Amino acid sequence: MQFLLAPSLVADVCGEQLRKVESRCKFGAMEGNRTIRSGEGTAADLVADALALGVKASPRMVTSWVEDGMLASPEPRKTSAHGSDPRVFPPEQRELFSRLLEARERSPLGRIPQRSLIRVVLYLWLIDDTIVPTPQARRAWRTHARATGRTNAVRRSENVRAVVEQLAHPSATLKQRRAAHLVLEEGERTGQIDIDRLTSVLTELYSPWPTQPGMPRIERALPGPFGPVSVQHHIAMWRARQQTVRRLRHEEIAETELDRVRAVYRPMWAHYQARRPDVATLGAGEFAVYFAEPDTMEGRAIEAVDAFVGTLAGELGLIEAASHAAETARLKLVR
Repeated sequence: MQFLLAPSLVADVCGEQLRKVESRCKFGAMEGNRTIRSGEGTAADLVADALALGVKASPRMVTSWVEDGMLASPEPRKTSAHGSDPRVFPPEQRELFSRLLEARERSPLGRIPQRSLIRVVLYLWLIDDTIVPTPQARRAWRTHARATGRTNAVRRSENVRAVVEQLAHPSATLKQRRAAHLVLEEGERTGQIDIDRLTSVLTELYSPWPTQPGMPRIERALPGPFGPVSVQHHIAMWRARQQTVRRLRHEEIAETELDRVRAVYRPMWAHYQARRPDVATLGAGEFAVYFAEPDTMEGRAIEAVDAFVGTLAGELGLIEAASHAAETARLKLVR
């Protein structure tokens, strides 16, 4: 599930639309009649900045933001021969701290959840090299991954029901739908996928016809913009994304690898954005909804962050491995 940000959150943080990879996030010098503080600052300075905005803050809050990837680690500073001065945050990080606080406090939705602010930080890392360093982004990906899929039982059941209805053939029985629902919901709840069991229940949901003795099983595929989409494709993508999120959650992906995949992602994403209007008209335009561009910067941030996870899954070889596992499970089922 994807959570909506406040209507102006990314705009508040960046100060302008950031739609292309080549763009840079420009922090404005003024906000209303208030001059935004500039220059490096200690944790105490950041707390003072927050209090000047009317936001309660403490050194512990700043430390928590660093741990979660909302801020980069402060840098050591030594100006005397005896000991070191308090660590300082560079000007970009001090500015980021204030902007995030301002956007959170101005939101008409009330207090913005951390997972929304984290997506802003990740979006900045995806499109810009100067504001969010990769060590910070790695922690932010961990925080984002921990929040991914974290829903209550009611919302989880609703999400799974929507997936079942999307995949189910009209002839699928209530029993087949229920079996698929239970397996999907268990996978979402535990993060564990029994690929053989999942293949069995989703194949029956997708192609609910009894197998005739001596005859190969009839399996359908749903139409897609680039060709038929089999049930194995859905299983493979779900498995690969879950594995990717798990690796991000446990910080198992090195900073150098994140940088490498980001370098792959940027031109790919820019190419897709350039082709998007044409791709939306493929066929009779029946797939246009899949390529509709979000009409808010918040939607574009959500989409960009989600797309990077898919790119990461591919670059780590997880999609290929999951596809092989899904096909192996299919062959076992038809024997």
